[in-house]
Amino acid sequence: MTPALSARVGELVDLGWSLKSQTETTAGLETRKPINWWLFALLLILFLGFGAVLYLVFWLITSRATVFLTVKDGQIVASGDTWLIEEQERERDTMIARAREIKQKGFWRVMWPSVVAIILFVAIWFVLIWILSSHLD
Repeated sequence: MTPALSARVGELVDLGWSLKSQTETTAGLETRKPINWWLFALLLILFLGFGAVLYLVFWLITSRATVFLTVKDGQIVASGDTWLIEEQERERDTMIARAREIKQKGFWRVMWPSVVAIILFVAIWFVLIWILSSHLD
């Protein structure tokens, strides 16, 4: 594998991609697409878990993302699900900044809004289940 292609494959492996095939000038990588958490939560609430289970099964079956890298005229050319690579590279800078901020300020100072949002979401979910189960009796 050429040094430039090897370096790019290394970057993608660090982002969570796995190498499936390679030649001297090509490489095929694969990963899973991110789960749609809002849809999962909506199906969990609306269909009391059954819809969420169906969505998870659907996601497991259809969530493969594939990227093919080739060397053309000394340049690395990507084809396939390149939108996912672009999204991961944009998020990488944000995640590095967040990790640096957590290291400087501490976990609770940085992450308390996210923790509060999760607790509120779970509490609302339990209240909705309690209300629905009391009306079914």
